[in-house]
Amino acid sequence: MANPLRNRAVSTETVGDGLSVFDHEQKQSYVLNATSALVFQHCDGQNTPQQLTELLRRKLNVPPAEAEKLVRFALDELETAGLLQSGGASMPPPPATYSRRAALTSLATLGLSMALMPMVARVAEAQGGHKLIPLLECVDDNGDGTFTAHFGYLNQSNVTITLPIGPKNMFVPGQLDFGQPTVFLPGEHLNVFSVVFNATDEIKWMLKADGDRRHQVVASALSDACPTTTTGEPFTTTTPEPFTTTTPEPFTTTTPEPFTTTTPVYY
Repeated sequence: MANPLRNRAVSTETVGDGLSVFDHEQKQSYVLNATSALVFQHCDGQNTPQQLTELLRRKLNVPPAEAEKLVRFALDELETAGLLQSGGASMPPPPATYSRRAALTSLATLGLSMALMPMVARVAEAQGGHKLIPLLECVDDNGDGTFTAHFGYLNQSNVTITLPIGPKNMFVPGQLDFGQPTVFLPGEHLNVFSVVFNATDEIKWMLKADGDRRHQVVASALSDACPTTTTGEPFTTTTPEPFTTTTPEPFTTTTPEPFTTTTPVYY
């Protein structure tokens, strides 16, 4: 059975210590607290549930038993929300008598913050206004100390949104304009523009439509790499030299000199 793997049809942005996740298939937004975000970000198909437990133990500085419980609850909530691909490995379910209340009590008894309890909250759509979300598809390693980030956007309204370069449509830090669009058509639009940046840099695109909160996406050398395909050398054929024949010199015969005899003369 495969290890836990997050759904690829999502876009994320950092919100405090947690994550805002938008599922493009469900057309639904979720907010993950720090614990759920940490588990979700490491559900890459490589980490086993046991490795996720060890990760939480080290990152949150909690006892192994508590880390295991937190991972169980996080994976369960992420799967329930549809943010994990089906068929991934899961941990044995906790005892039927072990509830979130029991887990919170256990954390409090150990003097740990109850905010560590995993939380995946569905976000209700705001009434009015427009929702415009910047998307980072992937980054290409250019092999010369620079990367190319490929950006798109998602306009969840049914109208075209216009945002000039400025506080509501800008890159930070430094240069505001990296060629991003100012007119945003309804729907999802991928690979709209790209930005080259240094491997040591981090660039952030921020958008804020009227009636909506600000959304942002960050590109760095650690962002998801673009898929690569290996193209073989083009197939070539070698045309042989045209076939030629050598015509032999015409056959000639040499006619010998006529045979002559000399009659001796006697004196």
